[in-house]
Amino acid sequence: MRTVASNEQHRPTLAAWRRRRRNSLPGVAVVALLVLSALGWLVSGCGVSIGVTKTLTIEEPLGSAAVTDLEVSMGSGKLTVAPGAVGLASGTVRYNVETWVPNLTRSDGKLSIKQANRKSPIGLVADIVNEWNLELGKAPMRLRVTAGSYDGAYDLSGLTLQYLSIKDGAARSQVMFNSPNPGQMSELVYETGASAVELIGLANANFKSMTFTGGAGSYSLDFGGQLRTSADVKIEAGAGSVRLKIPGTTAAEVTIYGSLNNVSAQGTWTHEDRVYSTLAAASGEGKKLSITLKINVGTVNLVAE
Repeated sequence: MRTVASNEQHRPTLAAWRRRRRNSLPGVAVVALLVLSALGWLVSGCGVSIGVTKTLTIEEPLGSAAVTDLEVSMGSGKLTVAPGAVGLASGTVRYNVETWVPNLTRSDGKLSIKQANRKSPIGLVADIVNEWNLELGKAPMRLRVTAGSYDGAYDLSGLTLQYLSIKDGAARSQVMFNSPNPGQMSELVYETGASAVELIGLANANFKSMTFTGGAGSYSLDFGGQLRTSADVKIEAGAGSVRLKIPGTTAAEVTIYGSLNNVSAQGTWTHEDRVYSTLAAASGEGKKLSITLKINVGTVNLVAE
């Protein structure tokens, strides 16, 4: 394990794809205000001081374990996860609150990157730096991420993920799978609060089961990609809007529960009561997505294309 801390004067610009992600995120005014408020890191009299910006460099080689558990835990800030590491994981963490420097713990079958302290800093919001930019290798892993109120950008395309869990607070987050997972993911879990979340190319994740739980937010789940196995999906949102996009050639059945919600369907669907099916589901052949969605206050938009 190699870590290097160095002072710096200027912040590097984020990658262009991250800027594009911000422009494409779904959202409504109320959600945006909630997220921005949470990302504001309100000044606390019992907080800690802001200092010089430093960089922690992470370079973790592969171990001998067949599957590695990777745990990432941070407070408020910005997190980017993408493929590209030669070994297990690499990247940088930029911070200017000394007590926020992450602790790295490594064993042969596990790597943990955890922010040590999450107290609010004393100072202006614009002065705060807590930016994590991580690259992951293609070795099989189980990835768990916990975060506070943050801005998250995940490109998990082509990574060999056997399990994925993301749990965050009020967030602006995008997770994309632009190419198939070479392995089989047993479960995908996403738990969030009052957030704007977009998941893209979910069929490429190659999961057996998926659970998405949200609060009052704006959530977009795109099940595009290569569906290689039948899967069960459970979605629950307290309020807000949920958009499900499913290729017209994918066999999918969506069952909607809840008392006060408005459902709109675009594309070709068949439905009976609150059960909506794509035309491909009528044949009863091939792989199928079985989706249950519960929302009591809000809107549901189903898109088949």
